[in-house]
Amino acid sequence: MVRQSEIEEVLNSLSKEELIRIISQVAEQDDAFKNGLLVKYVKGDHAQQIQSCKKLIDSIVKKYVGREGFIPYRETYGFATEMLKLLEDTNGAQDETLALEIALLVLAEGVAAYQYADDSDGDVGMLVEEALEQIREIAGSLDRQDVSAREIFFNRLLTMSKSGIFHGWEDYQTALFHICAEFADAENLREQLKASIENHIASNANNQYQKYSNEALLQILFQLIQDYGSKEEAGKFVQDHLHFTYFRDWAIRKSIEKRNYRRAIELAEEGEQQDRQLPGLISKWKAARYEAYKKLSLKQEQGQLAKELLLGGDYAYYHDLESLFEGDKEEFYRGIIAELRKSENWRARGVYLKLISDKNDLEEMMAYVRANPSAIEEYAPRLSADYREETEQIYSDHIYNAAGASSNRKEYQRVCAMLKRYKKIAGQASQSEILLQLKTQYNRRPAFLDELAKIK
Repeated sequence: MVRQSEIEEVLNSLSKEELIRIISQVAEQDDAFKNGLLVKYVKGDHAQQIQSCKKLIDSIVKKYVGREGFIPYRETYGFATEMLKLLEDTNGAQDETLALEIALLVLAEGVAAYQYADDSDGDVGMLVEEALEQIREIAGSLDRQDVSAREIFFNRLLTMSKSGIFHGWEDYQTALFHICAEFADAENLREQLKASIENHIASNANNQYQKYSNEALLQILFQLIQDYGSKEEAGKFVQDHLHFTYFRDWAIRKSIEKRNYRRAIELAEEGEQQDRQLPGLISKWKAARYEAYKKLSLKQEQGQLAKELLLGGDYAYYHDLESLFEGDKEEFYRGIIAELRKSENWRARGVYLKLISDKNDLEEMMAYVRANPSAIEEYAPRLSADYREETEQIYSDHIYNAAGASSNRKEYQRVCAMLKRYKKIAGQASQSEILLQLKTQYNRRPAFLDELAKIK
């Protein structure tokens, strides 16, 4: 392979005419290369430079989409890299308006690329985020005293936010509104932004799928009220939007900060009723209610709710619940274990396993392994001392079952890995016995025999 220094030596030895001929030849064969040169080195007016950028973007897309009109997985990184190069070449440009237009072109093409590129590795997402970040940086670099430039910039962003390219990609539209909020110190721009967001929310009023997008937009409006409105306005806004998770959570936190714990409980209970079909939110509101009970030292209510949360799958409440129990701690533990064991909730099963592990409850671990032999590998190191014979029997049966279900080299390797771990529990002699049995039983599986032969 020719080193870069050797290429530079060759190029340095050529005449200007020869270099021009070589570059022209490459440019004729590669539209993206040609348009990249024009963007970087030809300085016309805004319209000409923007047109050059459009041609470059089109040539990059054309280079990668192929005949099928789609960029395959292996080509997406190259596409994103070339688009990012265009952003980098304009980063730090003296003319913020031109830099903005180019960043918006890249943003638009990046969002559009979700429809014609395989973004399994997130390269297109990275491209879009980089374009948004550059727009943020340009917005932050504007002179606050230059009212005219800021207004032009703001209006361009607001216009872009209304583009149909964001249909289905509302998070990026919201990101543009967030950047627009950087200009909200100017009252006229602030009012324009509020009107635009409110119109957008109103247009989504009957669309359930836009609920989360609307919630994000409402947060921007709320921030504007907090920054430029009164406390009364902010309070009313929150009260009017308690059906959104963000605002109910905000109201609960503020109530707790102000030590108005009764109000926090009321808000949490309303949330539980409102979101009764959403287990994740139910747990969130119960946790908030629990915090308020704790602050008020309502131990009976606290204990009852802690148990609900624990049985619902939140292990963090076990120690609180244990400390609230005034009777025999062992009796309490056994009662909780019995309830967790019979629960069909997979989260409760996770609490059960963590609890018996933390308590090092070998009897319960052994009972669990008897019912779930595939768990033997996890628990064997702890169980082998007190339940040596039974542990080894379950472990060996597990290995035989895994071997019987194996049919390819990868699965054979997994069985052999089990055998190596089994040796640490049962010793060399027991491992050798299983090895001999497997070699005899599966003597017509050469790949399996090959893997077994590697075990020392």
